[in-house]
Amino acid sequence: MARRRRRGEGEPGGRRRRPAADDLPDLPDRRAMERALHGIVGQADPNTPQGQAQELLFQAFEEDESQRRQELAKQALALWPDCADAYVLLAENARSRKETLRLYEQGVAAGERALGPEVFEQEAGHFWGLLETRPYLRARLGLAHSLWTTGRREDAVRHLQEMLRLNPNDNQGVRYTLAGFLLFLDRDQDVARLLEQYPDEGLAAWTYPKALLAFRQEGDTAEARELLEAANKANRHVPDYLLGRKFSPDYRPGPYSPGDENEALNYVRGFLAAWKETEGAIAWLRANDEQTLKRKAETPSPKGPLGFIKKWLLKHLPQEQEVWQADCRPLPNPIRIGGDLLRPWPVLVTSRSNDRIVANDLLVEESVAASLWDTLVQAMQHPAAGEPHRPTELQVRPDERWESLRPHVEEIGLHLVVLEELDQLDFVFGELSEHLAGKPQPGLLDVPGMKPEQVAGFFAAAADFFRERPWKQVGYEAAIQVKRDKFQNGPWYAVLMGQSGVTTGLALYEQMQAMRRAWQRPDRYEDNIRKSVATTVIFSEEVELPLADVQAARRHGWEVARDNAWPLAMHKERGLSHRPPLAWELELLEGCLRAVPAFVQCRPQDDPTREEMTVPVAGGEMRLVLSWVPEGET
Repeated sequence: MARRRRRGEGEPGGRRRRPAADDLPDLPDRRAMERALHGIVGQADPNTPQGQAQELLFQAFEEDESQRRQELAKQALALWPDCADAYVLLAENARSRKETLRLYEQGVAAGERALGPEVFEQEAGHFWGLLETRPYLRARLGLAHSLWTTGRREDAVRHLQEMLRLNPNDNQGVRYTLAGFLLFLDRDQDVARLLEQYPDEGLAAWTYPKALLAFRQEGDTAEARELLEAANKANRHVPDYLLGRKFSPDYRPGPYSPGDENEALNYVRGFLAAWKETEGAIAWLRANDEQTLKRKAETPSPKGPLGFIKKWLLKHLPQEQEVWQADCRPLPNPIRIGGDLLRPWPVLVTSRSNDRIVANDLLVEESVAASLWDTLVQAMQHPAAGEPHRPTELQVRPDERWESLRPHVEEIGLHLVVLEELDQLDFVFGELSEHLAGKPQPGLLDVPGMKPEQVAGFFAAAADFFRERPWKQVGYEAAIQVKRDKFQNGPWYAVLMGQSGVTTGLALYEQMQAMRRAWQRPDRYEDNIRKSVATTVIFSEEVELPLADVQAARRHGWEVARDNAWPLAMHKERGLSHRPPLAWELELLEGCLRAVPAFVQCRPQDDPTREEMTVPVAGGEMRLVLSWVPEGET
């Protein structure tokens, strides 16, 4: 399927960075600067193991080569086992999430031993001001990030909350990370209390959460819109990334200043998921966005009083024996207009008698009757070819908009004829649509053997899956082995998508090797992911689905969880080519959409037990055997 590529966790064609240091705000050069502070306020005796270990760490922070930094960190731990920064440095270069988590846990424990209980009792509220507490705070922030990515979300939140109690001045920017975590977990009351702790904060990471929280709690109110306007003033770049007009780069953005694009990129990395998870939030943002408002303001309005126009047409335009055809249809594929992905509606009026187009318009939204009338009037007053005139007959498809216009059309002398097919206009629309947006993408019902009942079952399973949101309960880079009882193919490896908000859905890989290599080598992600084969469902806005599926869903009444949760099913072959899934592939996907949420609920990621499950599918029942894939296994 030819379509816009997405970036995100686990999806075909996506991009994943390696874990650990990339997610932390402290960079080596910043830590190295503390050597000068130690020289001012005093440091551990350089003749003691602690002092010698600290000096090795300062050298490590200034090193560019990863292996050398790790060697110095290990030397420091050999001298002084309570060197928290050494564990932090090793964790930043760990090869797996499990190893990263273990090292951060050791770093926090080492920091607690080095400080002693008296410091926690006496210096709570002033921690960052004491240089000796900083390695501990760095380790604890790293631990919180690591817990989050391994799926231990509540533990991560507790660590960040405790860090703000110890250091309410928040020199590390913990509050921004915590706000993103709390919004993702739907803990709105905790978000409100956190925002109140820092009332004068003006960065994008604070102003946009305020607007989002107001929308969550109140809906589209004047207060919510005022907060959104203030957020847009704080950083005008954020909406472009939230609305998908721009895409985040594969690398971590560098330092930023308030209001610049790097600040927007940093904000979106932590908060995109919360916006996507909030029902109606993206649509609300789009409706109040400057670019959308400008486009609406430029949309033509009905031209003049209807009665006056009809009299003018009858008086000034001659009538010729001519048959016209008119219609308004959506393009089969979306196109980008001003950065927005839209499915425009061309309006065409053609002369069947003279075989030519006499008027056309391109609407960004489905037309109302007034728009059809205006284009018809334009065709008569200012035809693209020939002299102004009225035809004698207007052929249209069955449409209540034309029926509402029938009295007016016939009053100006046109005979309105309703036909199921418009031979000339059908051809012109096909040519125009392919020219503007490419060949129409096939829908699920175009697949041989696919029945409406089967697609209805898939849509219902996808809607239930989206409502349960199982991706909130698992860590990054987690995979579930799926075997289908008495089925010759398989096993498959299910990967949940939804952590970052870029993409939400479920991918079934035929092998895990390529996915594992992609996770381990983010610098070669595309090369590795090209080697994978997967059947996926991605939750998207309506505009991203093939028009055939949207129209079939409306015609048959298929279930959709909400406006931005239309299920886009596709099968990715080796390379990056896509096609609609075959009937058996869609049935397997339906079964997994039913089974995976229940499995995630009953089996934690560290539980190796296999779970046999029987789930309903459109064709009856499906028996599946699910188990977690241990980290590092394929």
